[in-house]
Amino acid sequence: MPIIWGRRVVTEALRSQRGVRRVMFGAAPTTDAALADIERIARSDRVQVQVLERRALDRIANTDHHQNVIAEVVEFKYASIDDIIAVSAERNEPSLIVALDHVQDPRNFGTLIRTAEAVGAHGVIIPRDRAVAVTPGVEKASSGAIEHIAIAEVTNLNRCLDDLKKQGVWIVGLDAEGSDRLETIAADGPLCLVVGAEGTGLSRLAREKCDLLIRLPTIGKVASLNAAVAGSIALYDIYRRRARADGTITLDAGVAQG
Repeated sequence: MPIIWGRRVVTEALRSQRGVRRVMFGAAPTTDAALADIERIARSDRVQVQVLERRALDRIANTDHHQNVIAEVVEFKYASIDDIIAVSAERNEPSLIVALDHVQDPRNFGTLIRTAEAVGAHGVIIPRDRAVAVTPGVEKASSGAIEHIAIAEVTNLNRCLDDLKKQGVWIVGLDAEGSDRLETIAADGPLCLVVGAEGTGLSRLAREKCDLLIRLPTIGKVASLNAAVAGSIALYDIYRRRARADGTITLDAGVAQG
């Protein structure tokens, strides 16, 4: 059974009713307010709770960065593309989807999930092969956001992009050599933002599927931004412009947390 770890990750798994089978602590929950809150939620959901030695948690989670709490959960359930489109329809919003073109770093994947969920994106698409899947490391990097956004795994990303185009979704790729600027995106329309792999960027086929290739200009000495940073900047800009257009943007809606 999969093991997830980290206070926020375990908390969000419990709150989302994902299917937590057992919560294990490396210290008595009464010694820490955050751990006590996790224990309270777990017991209210009749989830088994255990206190083990910290070294036992290190061994079970295969890491010592678990923040004294891990959990056994059911297998992560991927969504379908139709599920993602349905979310936008239920919210009566133009689709905002993130597609990852063979991103392989769990931290980049998790960070993009976290940003996508924060700005109200409707789902994330990843290819089945030559890309990182949902792992405990990805869940930790997403800080629990993965429990609140649809993630679809597809056998052929390029065919998926074609299918989205047939449904009226504009495919926008982030590319260091792109000829378009971020402000050229019609943010109020249905969009799929495609983020390329670390180092190599977008594949040739994915690039050919894009309606726009966006370059994020920089003035520093570093020529380009990494996948997670570039994707997050683009997502937030789309969110900002959509929210400003419909009058829902607020400057104090959220506070950055670790």
